[in-house]
Amino acid sequence: MRALSRHIELEPRTQYLSHDEERERLHLERQVERAFYQAGLALQTLRDKRLYRSTHKTFQEYCKDRFGFAKSHSYRLINAVEIVDNISQKVPNWGKNEDKFQPIFPSAESQVRPLHTLKTAELQQKAWGKAVELANGIPSAKIVREVVNEIKAKETTKAIVKNNPQTKSKVEFIPLENPQIGQRVRICSNHPLFPERSGIITQLPNNRNAVVELENQQRELIKLEALEIQRIIDKNGKVTSPNEGINYVQGVGLEWYVRLDEETWNKLNQYAQQVGTATLGSAVAQLLESNKS
Repeated sequence: MRALSRHIELEPRTQYLSHDEERERLHLERQVERAFYQAGLALQTLRDKRLYRSTHKTFQEYCKDRFGFAKSHSYRLINAVEIVDNISQKVPNWGKNEDKFQPIFPSAESQVRPLHTLKTAELQQKAWGKAVELANGIPSAKIVREVVNEIKAKETTKAIVKNNPQTKSKVEFIPLENPQIGQRVRICSNHPLFPERSGIITQLPNNRNAVVELENQQRELIKLEALEIQRIIDKNGKVTSPNEGINYVQGVGLEWYVRLDEETWNKLNQYAQQVGTATLGSAVAQLLESNKS
């Protein structure tokens, strides 16, 4: 028994950090997370001041010889500096209570890279905030990329409608009336938990609720009255109802609408989970890409 007691006493116990230790840990974590940012700042200075000129003719040759960086990687790190500065102006917090809230910064350049295609700081902030929300913490590069693609698609639609005054087409969301499995829906803006989140109906357990799979593959039971669908109204007030296949909607662009039976729908969901995509649209794109000969 004594030997057993000694063994138990030697087992590691949970150690609580002091306030100073907590501050030191947070400081060191920030250094690790922002390592790529500091590298980008250094490369930016080396390039702008041409501090490589004593040994190399070009910045690209210098980075390749000195750090083993390809041209694209050096400039990705430099581009990341501006993006991090942009999203740092409005960084989402994450934590269990006010004392534990921590700002969520990117921890790798790959998480920042998709944001480069968004041309304004406001859109970059919006994308980063939604990615943090979907991941419930630091998002993967894949989640950031899919959020960026969704935002770019919405912005493209807005631009097409705005720049085509002759069509006067508009996109709006209306209450869902005839729910169907596989239907793309949006949760209404006044929903307490998932306002304006998009997803796909995967189950209709009763005549009051639907199971909706959100962009991050999280499934939630949502009241039918809180669900909306998108519709397009042309200049004459006619509601566009797309046919199956690829359709061109004047003032909006291309839409793809296809009807799937339940077996095919289940197979597509299984494929999405297998390849780890956050949306079915991404799963279809990856499936088509993988079948190119």
